[in-house]
Amino acid sequence: MSRRATAAFTLIELLVVIAIIAILAAILFPVFAQAREEARKITCVSNLKQIALASQMYEEDYDETLVPAGNRYAHSPLLWYECGGDPSCMTSGYWTNPGAWVDWGVALYPYEKDEFIYTCPDIPQYVAHGVAMNTDSSDDDYPGPPSPPGVFVGVTSDNNARLPGLNEAQIVAPADLIVFYDSHDSALEGNVNCNGQTPQGPDTEAWETMDAFVQGEREGLQVQEGCEALGITSPWRHQRGFNVAWGDGHAKWVMLGQLQQRNLDIQDINYTPANDPNWPE
Repeated sequence: MSRRATAAFTLIELLVVIAIIAILAAILFPVFAQAREEARKITCVSNLKQIALASQMYEEDYDETLVPAGNRYAHSPLLWYECGGDPSCMTSGYWTNPGAWVDWGVALYPYEKDEFIYTCPDIPQYVAHGVAMNTDSSDDDYPGPPSPPGVFVGVTSDNNARLPGLNEAQIVAPADLIVFYDSHDSALEGNVNCNGQTPQGPDTEAWETMDAFVQGEREGLQVQEGCEALGITSPWRHQRGFNVAWGDGHAKWVMLGQLQQRNLDIQDINYTPANDPNWPE
């Protein structure tokens, strides 16, 4: 009788222990997940900081000229940054063409010597496309100031002139200027609230997209919430915020709602962009 009672008590005790473990797991697993995401966010901030430092070294070597978003010249491609790890891309005739567009990351690579610095730990499947430059990707919407820091220098394939390189002295408020940031999703190109788009992959250049994000969010359109409802978590993939490298070289995490339009242009002012005449000042 006593042995049966002892056995029954042991079983109850075991069930209680299992229940306690289950409760602790339910409490701790989300904490562990948050800790892992915090570590990825810190890694991403560190990468952006190194990119910002490389950009400053570039400026010192090129008479205080900001690294251009792109230029045209023949070169040997970088295996991960430009070819996504595909060796066959390395021998493509495109890269030996003097008219080939070369992105800003190639210009900064000699100062970093690490292609994976452009990889965001939250989207490793996109290899080196985890970082975007604050860039007017068309260059024809905004022919003059104010403008984003990233411009395409040189000429187009049909010899149309592009914007000249920007000088460091032209930046009014470097500490408030976004230069590099977590890449956004290409589905968001020119869209506010995503307009029914689905995730497609990273976009590493587009001033117009960030401009639309910032203005839409400040007008109460709940841009981020609308995109997240469709499964788009870029660029706000780090705990609903994203990492930014600023014009003075510092890097930090921000929320979309914290930004203003002046954070996107070199003159530190607000204005109505040429292709969005309906936006208020």
